[in-house]
Amino acid sequence: MLDGDDQNKRFTKIYLTLWGVCVLVAIIFLTFYTFGFRLTGNFEPVKVGSVELLSNESGVQIFFDNRERQVSSEGGVYRIEKVVPGLHSIMISKEGFWPWAKTVNVTADTRRVLFAFIFKMDGLTTKPVPAGTPEYSEAILRVGQNSVPQVKFGSKPFNPEDSFKDWLNLNVPDRKLSFDKSTVLFTENNTIYVGWVSETEPMPHYFCEENPCKLKMPVTVSEEEIKSIDFYKDRRDVILFAAGASLYAIETDREGTQNFQPLHKGTDPYFYQSSDGVFYIKDGNSILSASL
Repeated sequence: MLDGDDQNKRFTKIYLTLWGVCVLVAIIFLTFYTFGFRLTGNFEPVKVGSVELLSNESGVQIFFDNRERQVSSEGGVYRIEKVVPGLHSIMISKEGFWPWAKTVNVTADTRRVLFAFIFKMDGLTTKPVPAGTPEYSEAILRVGQNSVPQVKFGSKPFNPEDSFKDWLNLNVPDRKLSFDKSTVLFTENNTIYVGWVSETEPMPHYFCEENPCKLKMPVTVSEEEIKSIDFYKDRRDVILFAAGASLYAIETDREGTQNFQPLHKGTDPYFYQSSDGVFYIKDGNSILSASL
């Protein structure tokens, strides 16, 4: 039987051992945390990822996993760091604007880049262009020239084993090209398509909804005739189009929610984007200008 001194020494040894184990575990966790690791729901260590948000509007509210996040903006870019891999909900809102929302899958040690476009609920702010002015005449001409690129009638469907560029040159010679020259835009049977033509950049994830990835991908089917179509400014992932009596913006990324927003409602609108950023709408004999 241990006397009092021996018991005290034993308890002291056990206490010091447990304390040392706790300190060691804390150091290990701190090291993992410092190097960007977090624990999953199964208590497995994983490398965190990040989300980078860009938007056409400033002063937005950002909700991440249903909680508002105060995220600082650097040059119009909002960064959410140290995101545990998995599905996360993101919503961007601003008073008087349509919200933008998406559920995205963040993977370990990667950065998800998203473009959150939002437009005013009451439509674009437009002003009339006076008839008889050079601006009016130029806008009428350009809107008329902004034809919708369509796959030629009777064209053979694209075969993934063939050259996509050769198929485009033969069947959609008037296709539109994104600002960065990576993506083409055209229609077929009132369906809007985008195609990947870059030979230097990695293909965006939305071309890989199925395995294997597709060079030609449908964006949306319009119930009404598509009358005008283009990429939004210098983006390759947002499409503007006129159908029926309205103008719309839709994103190419169909992961989670595919965001779709109305821009303008008129009678019979067509549009044209000028190189200096002015957006012209022709509705009957009227020409309106707006900034996107």
